[in-house]
Amino acid sequence: MRSLSVLLCGYGWFAGIPEGETNNAELIARALDGETLVCGDVRATVRGMTMPVLWRGAFEPVQAAIDAQKPDLVLALGTDARAGALRPEPFGVNWRRGRDAGDTPEENSPIFSGEAEWLRGTLPYAQMVRAMLAAGVPARLGALTPAPADAPLTVQSTTGMYLCNYMTYRLAKLSRETGLRAGFMHVPTQTAYACRHRERMLAAAADEEAKETLLAAPIAGMELEMMVKGTRAALEACLPSLSL
Repeated sequence: MRSLSVLLCGYGWFAGIPEGETNNAELIARALDGETLVCGDVRATVRGMTMPVLWRGAFEPVQAAIDAQKPDLVLALGTDARAGALRPEPFGVNWRRGRDAGDTPEENSPIFSGEAEWLRGTLPYAQMVRAMLAAGVPARLGALTPAPADAPLTVQSTTGMYLCNYMTYRLAKLSRETGLRAGFMHVPTQTAYACRHRERMLAAAADEEAKETLLAAPIAGMELEMMVKGTRAALEACLPSLSL
C-alpha cells in the first residue's frame, strides 16, 4: 500500500466569525488532523493547521508547512457565511480587496501585478462534489463568470476577492510552479453561529419593517459534524489522482 500525506489548512478567526467563536475551517482542520484516509491501495495521513486571516501572513505558514512536511496534497478551507453547501473552488482571480483580521491597511489591488487574471487549481473538483453528495452532504461546484463592467477584472469567481480567493490563487500559482496538487474549498458557517448573527441583526434593525424582512429571510448554515464528514469525503475523492 502506498503511503501519502495531506496538508489540510483552515483559516482562523476574522470579523465574519462571532466574537469568542472559532472559524469552522479551523475546527474541521483540527478534527481531521492525524486521521488516516484509505482509498484502494493508497493510504494518506492528514495533517491539519490553522492559517491566520492576514494578507501578509496567510500563505507564508502554509509554504513553511509544505517545505517541512512535503505533502502530496494541500487543501485549504475558508468559511462563507452565506453558503448552504460545501463548495470546492477551482478558480482564483488576481485581485485582493478588504481589510484582514490584523492591522494591515485595506487592500484593493492585484495579488501579483502583471500575472494572469485567473488561475485554476489542480484538484479533481467535480469528483469532490460528487463524493460529498454521495455521502449525504450538500455540495456544489464553484464557478468563474464574467464580471460587471465596473469590476477591476473581466471575470469573477465564487471565491470572492477576500483571503479565500487570495489563498485559492496562491495555491493555484504554486501548483503551476511545482506540480503540487493543491486547491481550496469553502465551507458554510455553523447553524448556531448563523442564528446568533441573525439575532444581532434583529436587535440592530432600524424599524419593524426591517425586522420582518430579516425574519422572512433564509438562514444558511450546516452542523460541524456534517462539514467534517464532507471534507473527509472530498479528500478521499482526491486520493486516486495522487496514485497516478
